[in-house]
Order: sequence, then structure tokens, then C-alpha cells
Amino acid sequence: MRKTFRQPHALAAMVIAMLMAQLSGCATTSAQTSPTEFGAGLPEAEDHSESAEPQSVEAEVIDERYADVWEKIQHARTIDVHDDAEVRKQRNFFDDKQKFMTQVTQRAEPFLYYIVSQLEARNMPLELALLPIVESGYNPLAQANGPAGLWQMIPATGRNFGLTINSAYDGRKDALASTDAVLDYLQHLYNTLGNDWINAVAGYNSGELVIKAAIDRNKAKGKPTDFWSLNIPARQVQTVPKWLAFIQIIREPSHYNLKVMPIANRPFLERLPAPNGVEISQIANAAGLTKAEFKTYNPGYRQSVIPSKGKYQIALPIENIGHYQENQHKLYAQKRYDSQTYIVKSGDSLGTIAAKFDLSVKELKQANNLTSDRLKIGQELTLLTPMAANDNEPEPVKTKANTDKSSTKANASSTKATSSKSTDKPVAKAKTYKVKSGDSLDKIARKSKVKLADLMKWNQLNAKSIIKPGQELKISE
Repeated sequence: MRKTFRQPHALAAMVIAMLMAQLSGCATTSAQTSPTEFGAGLPEAEDHSESAEPQSVEAEVIDERYADVWEKIQHARTIDVHDDAEVRKQRNFFDDKQKFMTQVTQRAEPFLYYIVSQLEARNMPLELALLPIVESGYNPLAQANGPAGLWQMIPATGRNFGLTINSAYDGRKDALASTDAVLDYLQHLYNTLGNDWINAVAGYNSGELVIKAAIDRNKAKGKPTDFWSLNIPARQVQTVPKWLAFIQIIREPSHYNLKVMPIANRPFLERLPAPNGVEISQIANAAGLTKAEFKTYNPGYRQSVIPSKGKYQIALPIENIGHYQENQHKLYAQKRYDSQTYIVKSGDSLGTIAAKFDLSVKELKQANNLTSDRLKIGQELTLLTPMAANDNEPEPVKTKANTDKSSTKANASSTKATSSKSTDKPVAKAKTYKVKSGDSLDKIARKSKVKLADLMKWNQLNAKSIIKPGQELKISE
């Protein structure tokens, strides 16, 4: 099994902390704010006197298929990067920062294929997949004063674009759900800000109204409205030169003394319905994962259990889906929990709150990841109480195997009565799909409206399998 989020040594951690200070934050707050604006500023990178040579962005005739997702981004060439002084400064800053680049790749491995495939499906620039390097170093747990997650969204932006954010779950830290929301937001910014993707990223950084005002000023003067013509102060759009610098770095990493470890150009994760009220450790065990591994792929959950009410999803490595489905029934025999929120009031303590709700202090601290007994007035606490047996019992994930098994007994008598007739009917042939250039298993599954795990099972494939144009795949059983 592939491992991610490896912990750096102390010296590496110090270097990475310095780099994250250079990268963190998404937007500077403008006096004219909107519900979809971001709010944290970015510190300046140190300057270097030497500058790297501008990179060539000529279009290339390339094969449509790649073994490595980074390679796919390298050849996209959708964004034209100008030889700008701020961009050069950022390139020079990250020159030879191999430890940082290695950790970024390790963190990005579970998520990068999904992000790139969604950009491709929406016909958006693949270079947008590099934004999380700038925003969070590809750390879905990154948290600033307001922004959070891979893409560093503030709560208002997340909710405006469909994310669930509550005391039990933060959709901004769910790498897959937040990607869906951010791409919606970026498409909105592109449509609003002159159909210019660099303007869209600038608006993502500084706020839509700042860039809109600059565009309106240029229009009034009869000037062009592309990003490079707007002359926006660098301090207002610090994300832009960093993002453009990384586009150049990823296009030719060796020029900047860097190596980018390959990430397989195939799906890594699949989403399934989450079983309400079940402890995360039990779900991880059912899938053959450690709790830490499960949290790596599902960082949006703030508690030790899945919320007892509402529809949520879990993301599992494709290679673990079968193991989870085999063990899923065991989850329903375990103790499950109902969750509710309690707001700390004046005079409260962990002891009084625990006694009031018939809990132990240890249970209360574990449910809220507390390491201290100190509480603040207005603090939100999660209370977990055992659910009654069979209360809102979640249904297991349906697969063809267990559907057939459950229906066998119900149809037994009718099968006997009609067996002579059924033998006269021709047996339906399994439907097939012929692989085309540029296809992937994920694309074929979505196009055929079948589960990726089923497609792989029907064709005896795994996460490392390679498909070729002209190959026939079963898309039903």
C-alpha cells in the first residue's frame, strides 16, 4: 500500500515551516468584500539578485496519454507566463528546495489525479492543479485565521459553493469536496473577470471586487483588461506570481535543481456513502487502514465518529474498496453514536458537563481532541452518546454480489415456477466498451455510469493496471 504524509526530520521540518510561512494565505482583505472573498495576506519572499532565464512556452505535439500526472500538467501549456520580476523572484526563492518539493508530492499523491481529471472534464487549465502548492503546500489540514484546507477557503466561500461546514465536519478540509467547490468558484471568477484565468486566480487571491474594479478602470480608459495590463500592486495579488513561478518550475524542474517524484496517472481514491454514527477507527479497520491513514484521505472529519445525521461520504484507496465491502456488515454490529453540540457557558467545567450528559471526562475529552481541562465560554463541544440498536441503521454499500445474494431467497419460488420458460430466453450478453486514446478507467466508469470498483472487478483490473486503445472492457456483469 502506498504511504503518504511521511513525517520530515527536525531539520527538514524547520525548512518546510519557513517555506510554508512564505506560501501560506490566500487573499488580502479589501475594503470592498464579498461573500466569496478570502482574507489572509501573504508575506514577501526574500529577493535574489540573480534571475533564471525565461522559460519557453511553445506548444508541443504530444501523446495524449501519460504515466505521470505531473507530466500531464507539464505539457498542458495553457497559461502563458510572462518574464515578470515578481515571478522571477519566486522562482529563485524555490530554486533547490528539494525537501519541500518532495513533501508536496507525497501530500499530493492521493488527490492530484482527481484534481487534474476534474479540471480536464471541465475544460479548465490543468495548471490550476498547482494552486494548492502555493496555498497550503498540498496539506488538506492547513489552517490559517479563517482559510482552511488544500485550497485555503474561508467558511463563507465554502458554503456559497455548496460545502458543508459544521462542528463535526469541515468540507474545506475534504480534499475532494473542496476541489469541486473551488473549481466552481474559479469558473465563476473566469466568467466574471474578462475570461482571463490569471485574472481569476488574482480574484481568488485578492477578492473578486478588487480585480473587477481594475478591469473597469482599464475599460474606461480604452486599455486591455488582461492581468498583465491591469497593473495591480504586487502586495494585493501575491498568490499570482507564486503560482506562475510553480508553473515554470513544474514545466522544467531540472532547470531549478529540483526533482518531482512521479504520481501515477490513475485514480487513487473512490468515494462511498459514510455509515452514520460509526467510529472512524472502526471504518479504517474495516478497510484495512490505520486510523491515521483514514484521516489522511478524509481530513474533513473533526470528530472520532461520522455524524449521526445527514449524508456524508468517505474516500478510500481503490485497492481497499473490496476489503471494506467484505467487512462493512461488521460495522453495524458495533456500538454507534449520536452526536450533538454543546456551547460552553459561564461556570461550566468538563466535570459538570460530563455529569450533566452522563459521560465521563475522558470520553468528553476524546470526542473533542482536548489535551487540557481548560474551557472557554462560547467554545463548541461535541457530545457523543450511544445510539439505540438499529436506530437509523445505515445500509451497506450495494454491490452486484450482495444484491444477487439477498434476492436469491426472495425469488426462489418464482424461479422454480418459471424455470422452463426462462431457459427459452436468450442470455443477455455483457455490455462492452472499446478503449479510446486518452481514456482512463475513471473516465470510462463515469461515462458508463458505473462504479469504478465494479469496472475494475468485472475486468479483473487493479489500481496499477494499464489500459490501451482498442482494448474491450466489460461495463456490466
